[in-house]
Amino acid sequence: MRFLLGILFGFFLLAAGVGVVLFSGTFNTAATVPTSGIEKTIAALALDKSVAKRATDKTIPLPDLPEVRREGLVHYRENCLVCHGAPGVDAGEIGSGLNPAPPDLTLPRIQARSDGDLFWLTGQGIRMTGMPAFAPTHSEEEIWTIVAFLRHLPALTAQEQALLKASQEASEGHHDEAPQKSGAAPPPQKD
Repeated sequence: MRFLLGILFGFFLLAAGVGVVLFSGTFNTAATVPTSGIEKTIAALALDKSVAKRATDKTIPLPDLPEVRREGLVHYRENCLVCHGAPGVDAGEIGSGLNPAPPDLTLPRIQARSDGDLFWLTGQGIRMTGMPAFAPTHSEEEIWTIVAFLRHLPALTAQEQALLKASQEASEGHHDEAPQKSGAAPPPQKD
């Protein structure tokens, strides 16, 4: 009985400690603060277990054709490039400001995931990471084209790289138009 009371008291102390940290504001939630090792470990474990429980065991149900990869490239360019970048194409400002940082999708640990894992992660997103869910806005087939392109990403051709880079360069340059000083008035609107 004393052992059980000791365990309960230990859980009470742990809960009280967590409560003090949470309610005192001690835990800094700023995206500019590097993620601690324990946060990374817990998040990676939770992600891996969640994906393993929910992901499909399907493989890409689309033919391995340039047209499929091209459609995947279009979706990737519109939705993924700004955060993940691509070989030879840096991530945009949004991706650079995320914490945890979006992974390089050509990394072996990402490419080692099953097609079903990548489909689930792309469709469902990852809570509290900046990774949105694409299932509400994309069909299953569109998500599979993105997965097909993710598989092709490490072997990106020069032409595909140029298409991605051109898209990114078209969206840059906005700093030249914005006020440089904090609190400065915006430029006048033209009629």
